[in-house]
Order: sequence, then C-alpha cells, then structure tokens
Amino acid sequence: MVQLFRDFLGKGPERCKSYWAGRDLLVILLGGGYTVAEQTLYDAGQGQAVQNSRHALQITLAARMQGTVEDLTGRKVIAFMSASHQDPDLSAELFVLKPEEPDSPAASSGKDLPG
Repeated sequence: MVQLFRDFLGKGPERCKSYWAGRDLLVILLGGGYTVAEQTLYDAGQGQAVQNSRHALQITLAARMQGTVEDLTGRKVIAFMSASHQDPDLSAELFVLKPEEPDSPAASSGKDLPG
C-alpha cells in the first residue's frame, strides 16, 4: 500500500500496519505522509480541501488497492471502505473479503448486521 501511494501521490505514508479483524476483514492503517501541498493547505485552515483530495485519490486508487489485496490474500474483495483523519495524520483502508465459510457475517444478506 505504501508503494502504491508513493507511485501515484509522489509521497507515501511513513507507517503502515495491517490487521485481521475476524476472518473476512482486513484493516490497513497508514500514518503520516502529508505532501508539502497538503501540509500547506492544512496549516492555512483548509483541512476540508485536504480531506476531499485524499478521498478523491482513495476512490481513484480503489481498484488498484483491491487488486493488491486480492493478489496477497488469494481472496476476492467484495467491499472497500476508506477514511482519513488529519491530526494525527492517519488513514484506514478496510477490505471485506469474500467469505471462505458460509457462516461469516459478510456471507449474509446483511440482515444479521447491526444498523
């Protein structure tokens, strides 16, 4: 993920850690890595512009990120969600994988999930 952001943003996160949250959810936390332009905007009170830019980039790179996760896990990504936070500078990439077992919450139609 870090390399993907570096390739397309010119600068990537300084920290990256992946976590399994159950059998079917991979969470990747990325930290640091504001570009000079993002830091300039943030310092000038334009944090929303930074959020919008990062969101647009995450949408643009979604297929590439999903492909990377599928290649590394050998499983299909059925849902992708992304969020970022400014202070501290953190991003979370969430990948819901096609369940290997039929009793997984991701295998249901959603009726068992809260909300």
